[in-house]
Amino acid sequence: MKYQHLKYASEPELLQAVVGFSELKTERINKPFHHQKRVRIYPGTEIVKKYRSNNPRAINKTYREANAHISLDKIGVNVPKLFGILHSDKECSLFMQYIKYNPLTSLIISSDSNLPQNLVLAGRELGKMFEYGFLHGDLTSYHILASNQIYVIDLEATRQFQKDEFHKKLIKEWEKFIDSTQGKRWRILFSKEQEEMVFEGVQQTLSNRKTREVLENIILRNVK
Repeated sequence: MKYQHLKYASEPELLQAVVGFSELKTERINKPFHHQKRVRIYPGTEIVKKYRSNNPRAINKTYREANAHISLDKIGVNVPKLFGILHSDKECSLFMQYIKYNPLTSLIISSDSNLPQNLVLAGRELGKMFEYGFLHGDLTSYHILASNQIYVIDLEATRQFQKDEFHKKLIKEWEKFIDSTQGKRWRILFSKEQEEMVFEGVQQTLSNRKTREVLENIILRNVK
């Protein structure tokens, strides 16, 4: 079990092991586009808590996301550090590194001067995932945090696929990313130039010829 050493039965036990304090208060994260009401930060630390209840579906999501963090970290993808899993009678929650960056969504909307660089860097992280057959499962511009470095977040739907299935699902994943939405809250449609910048980054870390061809065909198909 990949995460066995990360499991804790109580919040004080987990916090004591991670930061040396057994009692810390949390507060809601106040950031643009932030819609996860069950995510809390511990002020003065780099820890964020992603709360889930203790029902079978929530437990499955928590451990699936924990496995994704561990697997992607091993292949060099920038993901928040996983500090621990709190699995008690009341909840099954993740404790992870709080990344103080803005979602790529914000940079696109504001036409940030560093957007081109960050699009290429985002592509590099996606290329690492694609190289090993990983798909995010809910890839939008909101789930990529950007600054001087790129982080991929919210990995509960992330899975690794075999080649044939991977390439079929990659088409849908890429098109969802290029036309990112969050319900009726916002929609980000990448320009052709922006899409090519992301693909430029993908090519820097993706060596699999077939996967590159699949992406090239998607991009050519998207040309109006």
